[in-house]
Amino acid sequence: MVDSHVRLGEPVEPENDLLDISDRSKLWAVAKIPEPEAKGIAPGTKARIRIPAIGDELIEATLTRFGVEAIREAGAIEGIFELDNLDGKLTPGMRAEFSIITGLRENVMAVPRTAVQGDPTKRVVFVKDFELPNAFVRVPVALGEQNEEYVEVLTGLFPGDEVVTQGSYALSFAGSGSGMSLKEALDAAHGHEHNEDGSEMTAEQKAARDAEKEGASGSGSSPLSLPILIWAAFTTLTTIVFGQLLWNRSRKSAAPAES
Repeated sequence: MVDSHVRLGEPVEPENDLLDISDRSKLWAVAKIPEPEAKGIAPGTKARIRIPAIGDELIEATLTRFGVEAIREAGAIEGIFELDNLDGKLTPGMRAEFSIITGLRENVMAVPRTAVQGDPTKRVVFVKDFELPNAFVRVPVALGEQNEEYVEVLTGLFPGDEVVTQGSYALSFAGSGSGMSLKEALDAAHGHEHNEDGSEMTAEQKAARDAEKEGASGSGSSPLSLPILIWAAFTTLTTIVFGQLLWNRSRKSAAPAES
């Protein structure tokens, strides 16, 4: 049931609408497709749809048909995709983002877009070193086509290379003169602490580090040392002033009286 037009106990008439009832187990997602792009799209075309209201989940759907009229103001045609909504998470009016698949290519080397760093003229990815643990090599790459998830790599990588996909932005500052060390870059990338060589810090190492810090802080001056020093300085100054006054008084008393 979507809406009710009567109240409990209210008389009804045959000509009056009582309830609005709809089946929402399937919903339409309507994409505004620019007219120049519509010629390459036909019913049966696949799309990946992201609905921000339900998170980053991608929903695959198929174009069932086009709208009956073009949208003149937008210069677009409505493409209607049918979505399953058995769990009821979708409701009419939600905003949807479409990635319509207009072509497929096989045997393409691609990496997630989050793995690519650098400015547009010098793209790089970070590849895991084959020999050194917790080490990554900055590799320049040439890129090709891309979609909302992946980008094609034309040169720079080989099949089997492991690239950093999470935290690659922080790694791009390590060793670049920015002052960020490998430890700091990995800490920022992964959210937990590492050693200077990049290895993950164990619980025993953290305990030893904390104990060393406590020992270093305990070997310094006591918290009471500053008040004691202030009291000693005040006492010394008071003694000197009092002694000076006594000495001046004794000088005056010892001086001969003038006739």
